[in-house]
Amino acid sequence: MKKKGQGDRVKDIKVAVVCEPLYKWGGAELHLKYILEAFPNSELFTAYYDAELVKKEFKGIKVHHSFMQYLPWKDKLRYLYLLLNPLAYKSFNFKDFDVIVSLSSHFAKFAHTDGVPHIDDCLTPPKFFWQKDDRTLKSKEQMSGINKVLFSIYSFFMDTFLERLWQKWDRNAARKCTRIIANSKVVKKRIKKFYGCDSDVIYPPVEVDKILKHPKVNRKENWYLYLGRVERYKGVHLAIKACDRLDLPLKIAGAGQDLEAMKELVDKLGAKGIVKFLGFVSEEEKYDLMSKARALILPIRGEDFGLVPVEANAFGTPVIAYKDGGVMETISEENPATGVFFEEYTVDSLVKVLKNFKPEKYTQDNCRKQAQNFASEIFVYKLQNYVRDTIQSS
Repeated sequence: MKKKGQGDRVKDIKVAVVCEPLYKWGGAELHLKYILEAFPNSELFTAYYDAELVKKEFKGIKVHHSFMQYLPWKDKLRYLYLLLNPLAYKSFNFKDFDVIVSLSSHFAKFAHTDGVPHIDDCLTPPKFFWQKDDRTLKSKEQMSGINKVLFSIYSFFMDTFLERLWQKWDRNAARKCTRIIANSKVVKKRIKKFYGCDSDVIYPPVEVDKILKHPKVNRKENWYLYLGRVERYKGVHLAIKACDRLDLPLKIAGAGQDLEAMKELVDKLGAKGIVKFLGFVSEEEKYDLMSKARALILPIRGEDFGLVPVEANAFGTPVIAYKDGGVMETISEENPATGVFFEEYTVDSLVKVLKNFKPEKYTQDNCRKQAQNFASEIFVYKLQNYVRDTIQSS
């Protein structure tokens, strides 16, 4: 570890970047990629990883894994193996590094530091401990096989001394960090509420410059877009029912646990001519959809930050969102107008906003300028300065 005052240049700072298990690509993994790009002299530590994903997305990065890499059936037993994650992260040795940066939504912050300054970039405190109403998985019926049994066991121990014990461990791990970054003001409030810790907001990286290079469209088309996981908790049913009631074409891009249930809802409403399911779409298809949509509908509660609405704005596309969570920090209703909120989490409230939606109010230039506030370059600059400051003050 360098002495205080050394390593002012970013390329000289030896950074241990710690992340949750790597087995799929998503917003968190994009966030991770930019943390690694911010520090050329960094190495990656994770409980376990998918070799093909790492080879494709983290080429040239030295990746360390724990004993969990050798456990069988990690895909099927992922939820059971969560219990081993804290032990896995505590097993790493960071004595040769200047600083640790963990990107956590579960247990990456449990990394044992050995006196090395530790910054936790917190996506959110674990929702299965602290926000059970906002969990992705709420019922054993969403699962199959052994995971259904495991969820039943988890449900049995909810609100018991065992859950409180895990909450205590999670809280203590957060409090041991030198500093904590929150990825939105919403998450900052959660960190204060659940951990009793202060934190600093640095918004996640959005690839705005990459999006701005995409061919621009002169006129938007006359349909709305939902893009994301097709899950009831994401509010897809609200978008379907609202668009059906107003005869507004809706394209749904994405897959998820409730895809079949949402298709059944469309059949029940007789809305096959209104709602079109596109399934999983490629990056290029996503770009094409976002650039042409009349507006993006985002009917999600409690979003931590939300990359998709910022990406939509970067394409010059306004956003119609439920007034809750991180989207309230990224979408502006006035000066400049880049979207509009519906106040109540009901079909009627969304219908009211859709009925009064006036696309001409939202210029593509204003939407793009708003999105540039969250560009990846800003994230990298702020993180580099934050890490330097932490090392020098430790």
